[in-house]
Amino acid sequence: MKTLELYILRQMLGPFGFFVLVLTGVVWLTQSLRVIDIVVNNGQSVNVFLEFTALLLPVVLSIVLQLGALAATIYTLHRMLSESELVAAFAGGASKLRASRPIAVFGLGCMAVLAVDTLYLMPTAARIRTDRVAEIRGDVVGGLIRDGRFLNPAKGLTVYIREISARGELFGVMVQDARDQNSVVTYTAKRGFVTRQQNNPTLVMFDGQAQRLEPGGRRLSLLQFESFAYDLTRFVDDTSDRTRKPSERFFWELVDPDPEEAKSKRAQGKMIAEGHEQLSSPLYALALPLVATATMLSASFSRHGFGGRVALALLFGAGLRVIGLAAKSATTTEPSLWPTMYAPPILGVALAVYVLSRETLPTGRDAGGGRRDPPEPEAPDPRRQRGAARP
Repeated sequence: MKTLELYILRQMLGPFGFFVLVLTGVVWLTQSLRVIDIVVNNGQSVNVFLEFTALLLPVVLSIVLQLGALAATIYTLHRMLSESELVAAFAGGASKLRASRPIAVFGLGCMAVLAVDTLYLMPTAARIRTDRVAEIRGDVVGGLIRDGRFLNPAKGLTVYIREISARGELFGVMVQDARDQNSVVTYTAKRGFVTRQQNNPTLVMFDGQAQRLEPGGRRLSLLQFESFAYDLTRFVDDTSDRTRKPSERFFWELVDPDPEEAKSKRAQGKMIAEGHEQLSSPLYALALPLVATATMLSASFSRHGFGGRVALALLFGAGLRVIGLAAKSATTTEPSLWPTMYAPPILGVALAVYVLSRETLPTGRDAGGGRRDPPEPEAPDPRRQRGAARP
């Protein structure tokens, strides 16, 4: 690269880092609300929260890298146009294609990073995150170890523990099993503890009683017990045979789905759309900056500012991505439409290159707002000179 290209590339790195950090915080907050709810409601530690935060980063980066590349391109070109740096470059003979070359290199770098993210990191993180969520939701033991609160660690189960000793012994235990609304059972015990018997979570209670409300609510049976083991396995979700979501699969599993897993057209469409989204999404990291560059450099320079051009660049970039999302939605309904998912970024790059290769930006008054070159003097008219010589 020459000096101009290196200068433009260096000018883009700072704004790109800034926009990535800001957008990462914003997008991460919107994505982490569900995680915070899961961690808080299930009494998990800060380490679990940090683990989920790390697992959310690939999804956040898939959004942020595209938007950050677009915003950094628009900001850099707007600053260089406003400060007449590009005026000097184009006045010295530089072309729009030469000015856009470092932006294309920058976009290719972002595309490579985004490809690693969407093709490997996102499916891997989604798979781990879903498994951990299922594990936490099924961790009834972890949900029980809190005192002084009525807890619902699973549907149909209500637990109250008055006090927990330093050794983990439970005092003042109440368990209500309301899975069957026609036969609600309430267990109360003076003390107890949670253990695992044959790797199954079990609540063992001592010195208590079981109250069963018979159907109709007219009869209450009471059973006293010295010890009672309450199996909690029924409230633990079995994730061993859970079907993986399309977002948890790699693209080679999605673009040609197994007929046994994609039995309906809708399920097949979801898998094919997700697979081609993983492949086509990195293309936008190149298409969006080039479209913004073509928009910013397509018109002549103006002394009245470049706000309109910035708005158009944002509009074209956002519109290109929205069209891509619409193509994904159409592919979900009709799987044979998957080629349309590649059309927006490819056409965007082609159109941007065409616009940038048309001509250089004008110079003179249009370029910098200065004076035009003085017009060449006209040749004298001989007839006028002869007429002026007569007395």
